[in-house]
Order: sequence, then C-alpha cells, then structure tokens
Amino acid sequence: MATTKLTKENLEAVLTRRLGLKDAAFHLEKVGNRLVGDIVSPTFRGRRDHERQHMIWDALDAELGADSARLVGMLLAYTPDEWNLGEENKPTTKKDRKAG
Repeated sequence: MATTKLTKENLEAVLTRRLGLKDAAFHLEKVGNRLVGDIVSPTFRGRRDHERQHMIWDALDAELGADSARLVGMLLAYTPDEWNLGEENKPTTKKDRKAG
C-alpha cells in the first residue's frame, strides 16, 4: 500500500486485517501530516505494552514500508477494560439518571 496519503479508514482497515483485531474501536485524529490515537480491542488482552507496540509497528511496516513512520505517529493500544477504567467513578448527568 505504498501511498502518500493515509486516511483514518485505511489505517483502521490495515490494522484490523493485519492484527486480526476483534471488536476494535479506533480513536484517531490527524496531527500535522500523521495519524495518531488509540486502538481498543480485546485482541490486546494478555500482552504487555511493548508487545502491543511491536504488533502495531510490524503490521504498519509490512503494509506501508518506509512510509509508515512518516504517515503514522503515536498509537496506543488498550483492552476494553483498560479503556473503560474509572467509568464507574464518573459523575452522572441528568440524562444518565433514571426517573423515579
């Protein structure tokens, strides 16, 4: 996929396919010329941070070659449990409260 422009959708497709991501959620944004953000998937469960990074960059290098470092910036990988950590401590809003 030697291309000079990488869209969020293309990056999501590459990582989902190459990593075999299950139930992935992507939180990506463009910063300068690079895509950066977070990837949430149960596929990362049981893997250390450095293993997750190797998985991501190996997939990007295999797909994009030398362009990967130019097109993609920081990507952090989380499991759903890690991503939702602290959800139970968030204050409720009016629309979250049940009538009664």
